[in-house]
Amino acid sequence: MSTEKSIIYWIGQEPTGPGQSPTLDQMPAAVSIVPLAFCGIDVATNSLTYGLLTEQNSAATIQGWIKTVRANGTKVVLSILSTAYEEVDPQQFAQNVKRAVAEWGVDGIDLDYEPPTYDPKKQQHVLAVVKALRLALGADALLMAPIYSAWSDKSFLQDYAAQLDLLTTMDYTPYSGLAYTEQQFEKYAHAIGSSEKLAVGVSCMSGPKSPHPNNFTPLADVITLTQWEPANGTKAGVMLYTFSYDLKVRMVTPKNGNPYDAGTGQPDETWTNTILKNLP
Repeated sequence: MSTEKSIIYWIGQEPTGPGQSPTLDQMPAAVSIVPLAFCGIDVATNSLTYGLLTEQNSAATIQGWIKTVRANGTKVVLSILSTAYEEVDPQQFAQNVKRAVAEWGVDGIDLDYEPPTYDPKKQQHVLAVVKALRLALGADALLMAPIYSAWSDKSFLQDYAAQLDLLTTMDYTPYSGLAYTEQQFEKYAHAIGSSEKLAVGVSCMSGPKSPHPNNFTPLADVITLTQWEPANGTKAGVMLYTFSYDLKVRMVTPKNGNPYDAGTGQPDETWTNTILKNLP
């Protein structure tokens, strides 16, 4: 069994079922953490919205799958994608998120705050929100967040990471190669003060036949990054975006344009299983 974590996203926007994306309950039992993408934020009510997460399946159905996944020993978190962390009332938002965590039966939250602000006042507000979330959810709740090249403010990243249990990198859109990915990881680890709470991110987002083949981590690089360790310590593990795209053939129909195959070209779940097989 690996000592590092596998963090595999599942997204609610993809059609599920035979010949389509896998349902959440098909997640391999060996996966450590599953962020559910995506919730949003309603600033007016300081609460979460679930339109994207429940686009294809009902909340009740997904909550049933959550029970199945957690019974395997996998932790599940709600991934909240928004810039509205800059605006919400910290205390009210934290209490509403606490209720949402209980209602959905999850282990915590993933703060997908992008792009991050460079305004010091807004930064302090975001930190106040994260501190309120930690206080409301308690020490046992899992708080995690993805980061990428826009997180260049070292002092803010250090303060932000101090409130979290785990961070993941997402320098894969576009994918600039192994050297860049490793360099960025080392840069974030230096800002945070440790590599041990930082997982490296890979993607099977847009396959080699798609119009955007550079939004994709080649399988050989996935193996290398999964086995790789930073210069001064160990990484927390590997994050994949996303189990829902880990398909040999994934047909995409743009609103304006012709359908195309965004699949990996490899058997379904190859990226997921490769990570599980190669984690230290």
